[in-house]
Amino acid sequence: MTAKNRGSQNSSEVFKSGYIAIAGRPNSGKSTFLNRVLGKKVAIVTHKAQTTRSKILGVNHTPNCQMVFLDTPGIHDPGNSYLNTAMVKTAFDACMDVDLILYFIDIQGGVKEEDWDILAKLPYKTTPIFLIINKVDKISKPKLMPVLQELGRGRGGVGFKELIPISALTGENVDRVVDMIPGYLAEGPKYFPDDQITDQPETFIAAELIREKLFTFLQQELPYSLAVRVDSFVLREAKAKLDKQNSKTVDIWDMSATIIVDRESQKGIVIGKGGTVLKRVGTAVRKELEELLGIKLYLKLWVNVKKDWSTNSTLLRSFGYPDGLLTDDEE
Repeated sequence: MTAKNRGSQNSSEVFKSGYIAIAGRPNSGKSTFLNRVLGKKVAIVTHKAQTTRSKILGVNHTPNCQMVFLDTPGIHDPGNSYLNTAMVKTAFDACMDVDLILYFIDIQGGVKEEDWDILAKLPYKTTPIFLIINKVDKISKPKLMPVLQELGRGRGGVGFKELIPISALTGENVDRVVDMIPGYLAEGPKYFPDDQITDQPETFIAAELIREKLFTFLQQELPYSLAVRVDSFVLREAKAKLDKQNSKTVDIWDMSATIIVDRESQKGIVIGKGGTVLKRVGTAVRKELEELLGIKLYLKLWVNVKKDWSTNSTLLRSFGYPDGLLTDDEE
């Protein structure tokens, strides 16, 4: 993947760099913002809460600055779920060792007490925080202004450096956020090559895309407790012709992935009648990956039942998720 340069800094300025955490409650538009900033899709986006389960890194390059964004899972009450506990821990941990935090609030739902509770737990005394009021395209300006005035007053000593209303979906004010970030970063090195926009391997992106398409096609029927594991991604043939009518040559790859569900009844939902759902998911993922990676892909999907996988720390690790607050004794 190649980077999309943004910003208008003067070439005579010093080079700055830093890590920026994107945090907030579930479904506040964090992943949409990251994809917009990068000009490439590295994080899946759905209307389902808690879609992002892992920390996703994205790099924005300008002539005089490298901004390394960390898209984090939505912060919520994890209950007794090991997976949810791991997700929340991942989000808070990401905010504890960065140069700047962008805290997202979905203006449609308003500012909740949970937002103030979360902000109070962030290192606002040592790390600059931008309060990002997202989805302003969904609310009228007369309704927006009182909310911005309330937030501007703060609460309980919690402070933030900037208050910026945006629409990550339409792009409104997104460039303004990006342009303001270098002012809060220190002089530093390039952490990543100019043409790199993420550190996630193709297999991670593929697994995330499969989850995204399942969200899209199943809607309310989708079992929340599912995971995706890419079992193999193997080069079949280098620079082969696509077909007799197409003179273009690309690498041909074979990929196999397994969708993990909790119960046998969920397996049928994911497969669909006559395999229709699985076929639709496979076709959509294959087309998107072929465009993204510039390859020809043959994709096979399987569905497997692993009872209570989301409470099993060993399985969580095998699927690439952090094991949260578990200790060896608890396993």
